[in-house]
Amino acid sequence: MIIHHHDYDHDHEGAGAIHTHLTSVGIDIGSSTSHLMFSKLLIGYPAFQRRHPEVLDRRVIARSPILLTPFSGDWNIEAGPLRKLVEQTFQAANLRRNDIDTGAVIVTGEAARRDNASKIAAMFADEAGRFVCATAGPKLEAILAAHGSGAVARSRDQGSIVLNVDIGGGTTKISLIHQGFIQAITALNVGARLVVCDKHDRVVRLETGGKRFLSELGLRLQIGDKIEPRVLSNLAARMAKVLFDVLDGEPPPFDGLFIAEPMGNIPTVDEVIFSGGVSEYIYGREESEVRSQAQKRGYRMMDSSEGIRATVIGASQYSTQLSGETIFLSDATLLPLRNLRVFVVKVRWEPPVADAAKKTVERALEGLDPEVKGVPFALFFSSPPFLGYGVAQELARGIHAALLSIPKRDRPSLLVFEQNIGRIVGEILAPDFGIPCVDEISLSDLDFIDVGERVPGEGFVPVVVKSLAFGV
Repeated sequence: MIIHHHDYDHDHEGAGAIHTHLTSVGIDIGSSTSHLMFSKLLIGYPAFQRRHPEVLDRRVIARSPILLTPFSGDWNIEAGPLRKLVEQTFQAANLRRNDIDTGAVIVTGEAARRDNASKIAAMFADEAGRFVCATAGPKLEAILAAHGSGAVARSRDQGSIVLNVDIGGGTTKISLIHQGFIQAITALNVGARLVVCDKHDRVVRLETGGKRFLSELGLRLQIGDKIEPRVLSNLAARMAKVLFDVLDGEPPPFDGLFIAEPMGNIPTVDEVIFSGGVSEYIYGREESEVRSQAQKRGYRMMDSSEGIRATVIGASQYSTQLSGETIFLSDATLLPLRNLRVFVVKVRWEPPVADAAKKTVERALEGLDPEVKGVPFALFFSSPPFLGYGVAQELARGIHAALLSIPKRDRPSLLVFEQNIGRIVGEILAPDFGIPCVDEISLSDLDFIDVGERVPGEGFVPVVVKSLAFGV
């Protein structure tokens, strides 16, 4: 049974009290396959002393069939078959767009490199719910897959070091997890559909990464060429060996193998969990070169709880954060905000706080790239633990002075605070600047952030921290 909005009563009493719930969607448009999933997120307070809402429980309520991602011959993704999949899944789940509170569309691997990838993501994000965010990027995909596969939960529960290896059609994403925290991530151009053949063994799709691996085997192929099964086996063996060679610390055999910074030296891991489409072949379902390499090198393999659906589970259940309840919003129509690039301002509480804050904000705003000016963005204030109302007032005065000194078009559309001071700062700025302020969120440079409308009857907003690495 699918539970719709606000079937839970609001209850703020006691530790771990139910607060409300959100219905979330995840849509994964990948190199090989595309699918979507609906989840129910139960929101509450894990402890009475900590008045910050968190996701207490996650449950899948509907899944779509798996569709081979439709690519056209002009380096684009075909929208028609994807729209049909989305519409049919909504209908089968007895859900409508207005039933969806939050979620994410993530375009991954080779799909993210297609010319219309960002437009496709934005279109389906708009059609799939009230606050569904368009995202792309191998690092974000690695994080979502590590959560969706169960690797993060297993590492947390066992207190162990777990390596999650998510092998898709075009890329492999790797996450190193220690005691439930993701310590490092990377991504490589290794995938199951870098070279695709039809039933007559003729090449119908050939990605750049596939060409590089074929070149290592002394082969040059083009679309339409016939390829022997023996060559495909050799290609799979070579890709598997390269994957495990770099995991063991060996240098890449050619430039362009990594699409994210290498991890460096990987410590001895307790377990390896494979996810992604290739994981369906690893865990005894079929023999594979990846399984063979893992066994040869002594890796202890644990079964992924979801396999091919790890990323879409991550997008559905782990993409959304919740702000603190001490936000400031002068006008409800200012939300939602989407695709705001984040710039970090580091704050210290040593006096004079106001003067230092003014100078720091001015430096951050003066350093904006020309192409960013005039485009909505967010300032994130990273600071040590909150020291009291007085220093928050001083910080607000410094921000106020900095904003007065710059043109309106160069001012931020959103202020985000690491500590729970959003309301204090926002109220001081309000007479001159009605900028929304949210808090108890952690961000980094190069992040993008989406902020949804205030949850009805509540004091917090849903937030998605993401990347927009289309074309990588």
